[in-house]
Amino acid sequence: MGIQKDMVRFNVGGRIFETTATTLANAGRNSLFGAMFDGNWDLQPSATATTEHFIDRNPDCFAVLLDLLRLGELHVPPNIPEKLLYREALFYGLSDHVRSAKWGPFDGNKLHLTQSITGQAPGDGTAIRAGPDGGCCVAHGSMVHVYDWMLEEHSPITLDYQRVNDAIWVDSKSIVISACERLGRGEGGMGLFSASTGELRYKFHVTHENQVKSYTAGALSLSSDYKLFSSCKGRSHEYGIGAWDQVTGKQIDFFYEPPGWSLGDADRLQWLHGIKAWFGRGLILGLR
Repeated sequence: MGIQKDMVRFNVGGRIFETTATTLANAGRNSLFGAMFDGNWDLQPSATATTEHFIDRNPDCFAVLLDLLRLGELHVPPNIPEKLLYREALFYGLSDHVRSAKWGPFDGNKLHLTQSITGQAPGDGTAIRAGPDGGCCVAHGSMVHVYDWMLEEHSPITLDYQRVNDAIWVDSKSIVISACERLGRGEGGMGLFSASTGELRYKFHVTHENQVKSYTAGALSLSSDYKLFSSCKGRSHEYGIGAWDQVTGKQIDFFYEPPGWSLGDADRLQWLHGIKAWFGRGLILGLR
């Protein structure tokens, strides 16, 4: 990318800002600015010199974020709440820039505690899973607590006394949770929930001989081709690994456990992309 000197003017909430295409290009093509201008950031002087781009957002936060793009440093004035700045960064597609400036690039050899979550529920967490946008979810008993990347808690997901076995993010907005069947009530299994509201959006079914069966879902895993896998224990010999389409939610396969195996009890599953296999409990469980 060559050095650009084209001026760009913004009117943000009534305040005028002027910058260059070079500064805006630091935001990346996945940002709002990348969507506003063409992929090569080739702004024409005759157009940009007179065109004023209006954005109906907070001008104080825009000033902070614009300086971040200019200098690569984050300086938040005391009159701007950090939560407000993070919300504005999300709008502009600059969350990664803010996180990197605040905490630095990830270095697995130099880990340090930045923030912790305490006092949400008694007992150890059944599962702790990182979200794709920097958030996380923590399962305790029959509840799953969901946090965004600022560790602000969203509405918790409550399973009405069904014990959570595992949780996994399918995208930044949705979480799949597996749970034990409640004895005699057939309410266990696996569901897709909203990460922000905790609302149940879809329930995944296991079918055996063309009948929907009650089952306990255990360990969860995803594949790169949008398949969702779970270890399953049912009442009619539906023991093994089930496979569902993430997009439609429909069951597409079921790998029944051979004699002497215990796939239905697997408490960890990992999809190995290179050899297309499940890995769990120290054994390769099945090939696809």
